[in-house]
Amino acid sequence: MWDPKANDELYRSYCPNCGDRLIGDSEKGEQVCQACGYVAAAGADQGPEWKAIDLEEKSKRVRVGSPTTLTLHDLGLSTDIGSDMRDSHGKYLDPTMRATVEKMKKWQSRIRTSTSQERGLSIVLGRITEVCDNLNLPRNVAETAAHIYRTSVKLKVAKSKSIMGMTAATVYLACRKCGVSRTLKEVARAAGIEKGSVAKYFRLILKDVEKEYVPPASVEKHISKLVNFAKIDPRVEHLALLLSRMTNDSKISSGKAPAGLAAAYVYMSSVMRGDHLPQREVAEFAEVTEVTVRNRCRELLDNYIIRQKIGWKE
Repeated sequence: MWDPKANDELYRSYCPNCGDRLIGDSEKGEQVCQACGYVAAAGADQGPEWKAIDLEEKSKRVRVGSPTTLTLHDLGLSTDIGSDMRDSHGKYLDPTMRATVEKMKKWQSRIRTSTSQERGLSIVLGRITEVCDNLNLPRNVAETAAHIYRTSVKLKVAKSKSIMGMTAATVYLACRKCGVSRTLKEVARAAGIEKGSVAKYFRLILKDVEKEYVPPASVEKHISKLVNFAKIDPRVEHLALLLSRMTNDSKISSGKAPAGLAAAYVYMSSVMRGDHLPQREVAEFAEVTEVTVRNRCRELLDNYIIRQKIGWKE
């Protein structure tokens, strides 16, 4: 007859009372025998003390605040005094209490950024959020940019540097790390500074903070961005993506801006489909020159033979 106490590891998986197998309850953190109901191991219940039937009831009963975020200098753990000027019963406060609450709000804002380092961090993180909102960037890009700037502060790279220059550089680097197609010119325009200044601070962060090369977004993402922005036929996008995959060669893409290659693929696809999309419009939407589009098209035609099949219905 098998003895469950012969092996300690196996013994923990079987009931010491009847020898049957134990089953786990992940919600309550318990191990229970499925035959006799013996509780072999009990832990703390990590879930809430209430139950909800649907998602709406769950959202009403939950009592936690917003999650922590790197885009706030205090990670979003502090609380703010509201501006409703109402008490716990919903009644408006009297004038004397309102003046007291206003003083409390003023001192709370001062205490939250009591040191110069916290004030500087709060200002830059606020600017990062503004630039990301202007560019309609996803939340993960803002979080990545905030993490990059916090790292540069710890390494003392951001000391005595331009606020907007560091802001734009961290946002642009975050876009490249997250694979979001935003050019240096777009980020500089959203930050309201020169493109050369953003490039200078970007090289500084890449050298002293990131310490490894971060490639830009792929040509495919630039093609999708260009087609969506210019409202071009999706069939042109499909053909441009197909050409990009078939001509994916280092001698074509090495040292070339992805935006210029994307514009060339879109223009060639429009010509092959007979849409007659002007080269000037493609260059304007891609924010490159017409010369760049022509040079990329010439390089593609010099290195590859592109054939098009024409079919008809009888």
